[in-house]
Amino acid sequence: MKNNTAKIICNAFKAAYFGFFICVFFSVHAHAYVDPAATAMITQVVAGIFISIGLMLGIFRRRVSLFFRNLSVKLMKRKIEKQSMKGDRRN
Repeated sequence: MKNNTAKIICNAFKAAYFGFFICVFFSVHAHAYVDPAATAMITQVVAGIFISIGLMLGIFRRRVSLFFRNLSVKLMKRKIEKQSMKGDRRN
């Protein structure tokens, strides 16, 4: 199951990488003026989003790690149960 998750994450990064370069290579030049104050505001908004995500993960780090740990334990239990059921059917 861990390998399947890694494949999903790898495919997601490939799609994001491909999408980014499609946007860059096929972008249309606007020839418009961007106010420096607008750029600073956009930068502050993006920085605020990243800081808040980092703060949230820092605060809830234990809960997030326990969630994924319990998820992997549940998946392992299911796998063991399936294997034991297959073994019971053979006997």
